[in-house]
Amino acid sequence: MHDHPTPKPCPGPCNNAWRRAEAVLAETGTSHHLTPAWGQPTQCYGCRERALRQITELPELLTAVQLEAIYGTRPQNTATIHSRPNDTPAWPGQAARLLIDTLLGEMEELQADVLTLRGIWKADTQPDRNGVREGQRLTGACRILAAHLDWMLQHHPAAGEPHEQGNANPAGQIRHWHAAAQRFTKQHPQHDVRKLAPCPRCKGPYLAESRDLRLVDDRPYIECRDPDCRRIMTTAEYETYVKALAAVVTQAA
Repeated sequence: MHDHPTPKPCPGPCNNAWRRAEAVLAETGTSHHLTPAWGQPTQCYGCRERALRQITELPELLTAVQLEAIYGTRPQNTATIHSRPNDTPAWPGQAARLLIDTLLGEMEELQADVLTLRGIWKADTQPDRNGVREGQRLTGACRILAAHLDWMLQHHPAAGEPHEQGNANPAGQIRHWHAAAQRFTKQHPQHDVRKLAPCPRCKGPYLAESRDLRLVDDRPYIECRDPDCRRIMTTAEYETYVKALAAVVTQAA
């Protein structure tokens, strides 16, 4: 008989709701019925497919950012990866130029890390990029990262870290680059804001659909944004709660 390793929860955004519910359980003893998405063996299949799609879409997104850097036509007041409220580009296209430099540097750093860890590059050897066009460097980095994606997501030393900005998790880095490029080119999804019922736990007007959490039957979790509450419900649980709330209001009328 072979011993199978104990499955671990995926560190990706698919389990944000479960991790928050576990944190509330540890802090307050409040139980929950959420189950995690399990890693296969580290990232789940859903996070793997999302990372593959994002790394595949990056060349086209970064080409659009490059055009902004060349022609300086980007609309004002569009947030960038490192922008601050009072930042004003000194010249047209500067914000795009800074974004490209930042993302390309991080992509090539991850590329070098992966190829060195896998024994393809020597630790003290770096390729000569003199004369290589920036577009070729961008597409080349994306192509190499896509080719090594499965190893990065399952076996990279940082593969088990949460997908938070600043961490070295390759899937988290890819997600961050893709989101930054989408925001810059205004291709990020726009979500309608729903007015929800008061939170059943803290009674405050803090309930909101959590678009960053794992979907159940293609529907988002409902989360209380009050940091002292953090109640999490599935959409079905929220709808049951609203029906009960409506029945109480009807009886009192």
